[in-house]
Amino acid sequence: LLKIWNLNKLSGVVGVFNCQGAGSWPLKQTIKDMPSTPLVISGNVSPCDVEFIEDVAGENWNGDFAVYAFNSGSLSRLPMNGNIKVTLATLKCETFTISPIRVLGEGVHFAPIGLLDMYNSGGAVESIDENMKNSSELIKIKVRGCGRFGAYTSLKPRSCMVDMEEEEFIYNSENGLLTLDLTGDCNFRDIEFIY
Repeated sequence: LLKIWNLNKLSGVVGVFNCQGAGSWPLKQTIKDMPSTPLVISGNVSPCDVEFIEDVAGENWNGDFAVYAFNSGSLSRLPMNGNIKVTLATLKCETFTISPIRVLGEGVHFAPIGLLDMYNSGGAVESIDENMKNSSELIKIKVRGCGRFGAYTSLKPRSCMVDMEEEEFIYNSENGLLTLDLTGDCNFRDIEFIY
């Protein structure tokens, strides 16, 4: 498998591709020379595939990562040297957003994933900030764009605000995936989670 990585402001991204058998040399060979069944190969993806990921992790990073697979929509929690098995047929790919998990007050473990319908989901996340207000933990995220936003969180927030208006969200307690729809204006949006 071919893996290509890059860094965003707060996360990394890894594209994984099965290019085996996709091309032929010399170029005179025709489609009829291709095998009738796609060549399926497997490999692993790990947070350590993204060089310098520690540089975007922040001071509250606990050494773990939320890893979101774009095509399958699966979310996993992995340590730095952990890995996920990937199996791809010829000309298939998968994109993984790898976001460092921050340990915040009140025992909240949190990692922004970004806009889930973008190949590079984490590219939409501009900043994250947390503070305490009236004995509540507040996590503020600045996002650029619109669509389905996702984050990993170990606890369900009490409420969510988008641009100072309360917003409904869905929380999956099995894998920690929180999702909400950012509709309307596709410029910068301010999201606030209250725990």
